[in-house]
Amino acid sequence: MTRLGMNTKKIIILDIIAILALFLFAGIFFYIDKKSNEADKQNIISEQDSALDTQANNSQPSLIPDITKAPTTAPTSVPTATPEPTPVVEEPIILTFAGDVNLDENSRPVQRYDRENKGILGGISQDLLTEMIDADITMINNEFAFSNRGTAIPNKSYTFRAKPSRVDILKEMGVDIVSLANNHALDFGIDALLDTFDTLEEAGIDYVGAGDTLERAKAAVYYTINDKTIAFLSASRVIYSVDWYATDTRPGMIGTYDPALLLTCIEEAAANSDYVIVYVHWGVERNHYPEDYQKKFAKQYIDAGADAVIGSHPHVMQGIEMYRDKPIAYSLGNFWFNSSKRESGLLKLYLNPDGTITTQLIPVMNDNTYTYMITDDEQKKSYFDFMEELSFGVTIDEEGFVTAD
Repeated sequence: MTRLGMNTKKIIILDIIAILALFLFAGIFFYIDKKSNEADKQNIISEQDSALDTQANNSQPSLIPDITKAPTTAPTSVPTATPEPTPVVEEPIILTFAGDVNLDENSRPVQRYDRENKGILGGISQDLLTEMIDADITMINNEFAFSNRGTAIPNKSYTFRAKPSRVDILKEMGVDIVSLANNHALDFGIDALLDTFDTLEEAGIDYVGAGDTLERAKAAVYYTINDKTIAFLSASRVIYSVDWYATDTRPGMIGTYDPALLLTCIEEAAANSDYVIVYVHWGVERNHYPEDYQKKFAKQYIDAGADAVIGSHPHVMQGIEMYRDKPIAYSLGNFWFNSSKRESGLLKLYLNPDGTITTQLIPVMNDNTYTYMITDDEQKKSYFDFMEELSFGVTIDEEGFVTAD
């Protein structure tokens, strides 16, 4: 082989070695770079984990189960407007009043009550009872004694007495308070009157117009409803005998033949209450029109501080009058008393939050010892037309609301 040939072969071998060395160097460089990148990435991950651990250790307990999944910044909360408080709507205080009630053991209402075996629904319609029960206060004239004792007054045309257990009938009617100032509360004497007090007290029913002394007889009964105080008073201008009057030592009732005592009681009650209700027994039986003294006294009662005057005794309806925006119902007739067929009424007073009084007359009929609300439109119109004719300067609309002309 010539020197030239040997040199060419040598050159080729060197070139191959150089190429192999280049590939080897590139591989070594790629391997070192890859390891360096992996180390840097691991360091970054470690730094992030360390930061998150520090954040978790410095935080309060949270509802987020895995803190590493929580956002790095808290979401921005948008403040919401404080809602206005809902205004409290004050409701009116509702009072209902009925006329004469007689639960004498021989009376037709009690006989019907026992015969029908339906409780009070045997004698009074459900819708009427609902009005009485739902009212804040319901008042009637209790024209009899609750007692098993005493002797009937001789020569008196009618004397009324009921067993004390009959007081449950008043409770079924939703009665809260009764007037005992009338011409039958002492039909069986003082013992029966005292039993009447005890019976009503045990039943949780208040009474006015009579008492074991004059001080109790003339005292007002007060109720506080919706931060308003309402006083109730009662007196009679139909008293059978002078020994029926209460004194400092004798049980009895108060009268209003001379209104002076009742006017003083009204003034005192008005000074201690927001409203004063006066329930008075007066007038002439079966006369639809009030006597002159009724009209005169009613206005005197209101001038003294009464906010409403309610009448009973005539056993028939008398008209309504408004005086100084205060209602006067001269007679509410019989509510549940005998078997006659006559108009009656349930007077409903709304004592409004602004201090005004809204008056509504609910139309009622008595028929064969059943007392019911008149609901037929034609009969209601006839009833209200009749009541307008009896009344003084008022209009009664189709729902019984009474307004001064």
